[in-house]
Amino acid sequence: MTNRTTGKTKSELAIDLDEDDAVIEDAEVVEAEEQTEGFHDDDIVDEDATDPLDKLPSHAIRNEDGTITLPLYETVRIKVRASGKVKEKVFESLTFHRLNGLDTRVIGEAPDNMQNIVTFARSCRLSQAVMNAVWDKLDASDIANGGRVLNHFLSSGRKTRTS
Repeated sequence: MTNRTTGKTKSELAIDLDEDDAVIEDAEVVEAEEQTEGFHDDDIVDEDATDPLDKLPSHAIRNEDGTITLPLYETVRIKVRASGKVKEKVFESLTFHRLNGLDTRVIGEAPDNMQNIVTFARSCRLSQAVMNAVWDKLDASDIANGGRVLNHFLSSGRKTRTS
């Protein structure tokens, strides 16, 4: 038989051991890479491909300490009362840190409708009250890009240090 993808010939011998007289016959072997005929690209799962949601947004900045700074498309301004004084905080970017076990436990204990906000708060190391106010003013594209940063952390671990 001729291999359709490589042009190589392959054959396999089949031996029927159920009969008293062993019969040897040629059997066709079809390799998995040859079975792409008749399939559409949508039918093929590419295990080598990276999920686009795991890729960092193009404008994200990798910091030397492993954090990722995400410049926001829309600046967020909130007012915060601390020590009896009201101050305006301006967020032009959010800096995300990798999550640890405690973070995941706190996130898991949050109500379902708050888990995304708690995840952002834990990763950005902001108080929950501040993140609640920031979240409400975040542009939807900034929320989506923040989610991509978090997916990136989960899908690509740090390299193990050798020293």
